Amino acid sequence: MGTSILGIGQSALAAAQMGIATTGHNIANANTPGYSRQVLLQSAAAAQNDGGSFIGQGTKIGEVKRIYNEFIGQQVNVTQSAQNYSAAYLNQVQRINNLVADQTAGISPSLQEFFSAIQNLASTPNGTAGSAARQSVLSTGAALTTRLAGLGAQLDQVSEEVNSRISQTITDINGYAKQISQLNDSIETAESISGGATPNDLLDQRDYAVTQLSRLVNVTVVEQSGKFNIFMGTGQPLVLGAKVSVLQPTSSLTDPSRIQASYESNGTLIQLNEKSITGGELGGLFAFRTNSLDASRNSIGRISIAIATEFNAQHKLGQDLNGQIGNDFFSIAGPSSTPSSANTGTANIAASFADVGALTLSDYRVQYLAGTSPAPNYFKITRLSDGNAQTSNTLPAVIDGITFNLKSSAVLPAVNDEFLVKPTAAGASSLRVAISDVSKIAAGTPLSTTTPATNLGTGKITPGVIDAPVAVKSNSLTASIGSVVVADSYLSTTLSSPLNLSFASAPNSLAGFPVGALVSVTSGGVTSNYEVAAAAAPSATPPKVVNVPYTSGATVTYAGISFVIKDNPTAPTAGETFTLASSTPVTASTLTYNSVTNSFSGFPATANVTVKNGNTTTSYVAGAAIPYVEGSTISYNGLSFVVSGAYRNGDVINISNNASGTGDNRNAVLLAGLQTKNTMSSGSTSFQGAYGQFVSLIGNKAHELEVTNSAETKLLDQALQAQQAESGVNLDEEAANLLRYQQAYQAAGKLMQIASQLFDALLALGR
Repeated sequence: MGTSILGIGQSALAAAQMGIATTGHNIANANTPGYSRQVLLQSAAAAQNDGGSFIGQGTKIGEVKRIYNEFIGQQVNVTQSAQNYSAAYLNQVQRINNLVADQTAGISPSLQEFFSAIQNLASTPNGTAGSAARQSVLSTGAALTTRLAGLGAQLDQVSEEVNSRISQTITDINGYAKQISQLNDSIETAESISGGATPNDLLDQRDYAVTQLSRLVNVTVVEQSGKFNIFMGTGQPLVLGAKVSVLQPTSSLTDPSRIQASYESNGTLIQLNEKSITGGELGGLFAFRTNSLDASRNSIGRISIAIATEFNAQHKLGQDLNGQIGNDFFSIAGPSSTPSSANTGTANIAASFADVGALTLSDYRVQYLAGTSPAPNYFKITRLSDGNAQTSNTLPAVIDGITFNLKSSAVLPAVNDEFLVKPTAAGASSLRVAISDVSKIAAGTPLSTTTPATNLGTGKITPGVIDAPVAVKSNSLTASIGSVVVADSYLSTTLSSPLNLSFASAPNSLAGFPVGALVSVTSGGVTSNYEVAAAAAPSATPPKVVNVPYTSGATVTYAGISFVIKDNPTAPTAGETFTLASSTPVTASTLTYNSVTNSFSGFPATANVTVKNGNTTTSYVAGAAIPYVEGSTISYNGLSFVVSGAYRNGDVINISNNASGTGDNRNAVLLAGLQTKNTMSSGSTSFQGAYGQFVSLIGNKAHELEVTNSAETKLLDQALQAQQAESGVNLDEEAANLLRYQQAYQAAGKLMQIASQLFDALLALGR
């Protein structure tokens, strides 16, 4: 009996000793990150049958179990990833918000000062005050470009810092992935050596490493045979047992200034799609760069391009103090195109502005893809901001105010080649004032419209304006050519010599485009591209033609010039010509009023005239008498004016060149009007309005992320509290356990002492 009692006491002593050790381990690691408290599991030892009764044999020590709830752990990881995503995004977008919302740092004050200087010039174009006003225009223009360039430079700096953080985050991800892989191996080894015992502390370390990894990127954990397989994003394997897929920061294939995450597969680096990484700090940085930083840079660039392009276009319709036609007031970079470093062909894309008012805040991906036989290969142009894609068998193609074309029509891309086109990214940093001589500011208009004092009626004519840099003329008696629409990419050197197009029949076509010219014809919403050549080659891409096909009412586009020729009332006669030339200098004309026919005559012999009365516009072929409608706008050869009043038979109107721009403020008034004119977002807002929309966009995003981050932080706190409530070490509880095990240890010792005394008594009986 004494021996049995001694064994029972010994098992109790061992259990109490193990309990004290476990409790001490918990107390020692109370502040260890990722540690889960451990408890000793014990059970009664098998009883011994002694006659008619089972006598207990003490206690049996089981495993030391860690208290860990896998479901709560997953919740912590998910909320950790979401909170760090929103925090990383918020920290970055707040920088831009603070930058653009500051009234002293934004562009609003500079923009207002510049147009105030233009308005001052319009008010005082003459003398000393006029000279000072001109100098103020140049000075405030330079200040505006400096402010925009500075804002662009600060956004570039943010971009560089984001690249640096992305690289560091990728390095940290690799570190945790390697740690998890090593722990997978260590856990397997420990379980093998111990015969299946659970290495609690190693499991805690692995779970904590996964939690830390989830701060950096959204991960999915799949347990297989006791090992963790870690997948990131939308399924990219990061850890498979003991194998790690090491990530590398690499330059984007189509944008060397942009750091991407890549992984190696069969010796080849494969770049991950930014949109596939949706959580953690890395996902937040990628989302910020794609959705806010790129949009910010493009927004500032778009405003810069719109200011430069619209101002230049109007300035070039004016006349400076030297009597010369105005040149570009601003200089600015056009769209950029970068071929992918993975391309196998040598082609590149040439992009230009067709209509800056239609520009978006997006960049574009251009791909050359294989057509399904017998369909031809085709170009796919994708707007990256929303994934909207359009296709075209040939280029050029006009999308969102941008003309996409091949840099050389003789060099086609290889199948699957792709290019990144950035229309507006370089706008702010490249904006400069292009003139330095105050006399070259074109405040006047190179047009004079007068009615002589000898007229008998009360007819009046407005001073007149130059509407377009291109004038159209024709000698056709049965067809007319409408006013030219000039794209923002148009160069005045294109028509340094007039372009004479002759009508040819059977089939109907237009001859006279220079060899090598790319011409687009749009009819019924369908655009066909042609390359003018010395000999026809219909199977070429685009088709090579000697003459461009003619369709009445179709829009013909060439070198940034678009015009419409239509039957009026019948098709032109073979040999009739349509001419496009510079609208200045103005052809001097004397228009005479005929009271019998209530019309004007005397227009240039080849002028096609349009009369706009309210919303009604009527076109007249060259040589036709033009009906007089009071208050109507008469346009021809790129100029227009409004006639009103009561003309008498024989009254005349004189149209001529303006002798000098001195004292003339007409173009300055039009330049000042650009401040409030809706020239952006397809004619829905002004420069200032577009900037306000941008500031609002960033401000709303910052506020949205503040709310989101606050909510995610609370969810994370709740998940951590739930985890700590179950797995955390409570020192008060452990102190109570320590006291309990101490008392058990002392009691077990007393039991063994009694057993020893009983055994000694038995031995004494035998002596």
